[in-house]
Amino acid sequence: MTDRWLSEAWVEAGAADAADLTGPPSLTGSVVVEVTGGPDGDAAVRAVFSEGRLVGSGTGSTRSADLTLTLTDADARAVVSGALDPSVAFMQGRMKVAGSMGPLLDLLALSGTAAARAWRDRLARRTDA
Repeated sequence: MTDRWLSEAWVEAGAADAADLTGPPSLTGSVVVEVTGGPDGDAAVRAVFSEGRLVGSGTGSTRSADLTLTLTDADARAVVSGALDPSVAFMQGRMKVAGSMGPLLDLLALSGTAAARAWRDRLARRTDA
């Protein structure tokens, strides 16, 4: 079964699949990922972490996010498919960052783990074209 890219159902499925992911205990706070230039316009996904675990998620942005990441639709899809590493996107300036750098470093560390790659692969399989 696939879900529409960045839809509420897609976010909910991704959050449910992330139940076994554990990042560094310092990963605490809210993160918004803004995706620009998609076929349906711009979109945003938000996540809330507490002590390395995902405790909340949804669609839409919030002004009170501790960290905001902005990527083009093409780059966001490349990250989910595994074709673009988030650390590379950041270093190449393809992922813009606003806010606290602590959560960013924790997220980048988490993204390099085998568990995070397996989660990303499951999410990619659930994503429509």
